[in-house]
Amino acid sequence: MKVESLLANREPCVHAIDKSQTVEDAISMMADKHISALIVMDQDRPVGIFTERDVLKVHLKFPDKPFTNLSVGDGMTENLIVARMDDELSNVMSAMIQADIRHMPVLSEGRLVGLLSVRDIIQNYVGSLKAELHYLQDYVSRLEDAMHD
Repeated sequence: MKVESLLANREPCVHAIDKSQTVEDAISMMADKHISALIVMDQDRPVGIFTERDVLKVHLKFPDKPFTNLSVGDGMTENLIVARMDDELSNVMSAMIQADIRHMPVLSEGRLVGLLSVRDIIQNYVGSLKAELHYLQDYVSRLEDAMHD
């Protein structure tokens, strides 16, 4: 399955924050929206990602500064690993595991169009496995019925 197919089955929703906003703003936004990652933007371009892990990193990097005095740009992860719409989900999952990340932005023609999480991909696989299991159970049941006829 391709990234495009997974994103087509859900409402497009990418939460973003400007890199000049404060870490406190980011924490509030993540808490309010019950999310764990924000795409960091600079003039409508994705330049990084800010996650729950980054909150801890920025606190350790600047232990004496309050979150109100730190910008998201001070603590974001800059080297974005991105997916494209035509990428296979299995390849995206492998890349996420290898990079030890839980969120991956999706770009199309240089524009941010989505944000995949490990949970999104796992839920998709679980759904596929459930459908396959149902099909196989039905198949076995028909075979058993045929053997008794």
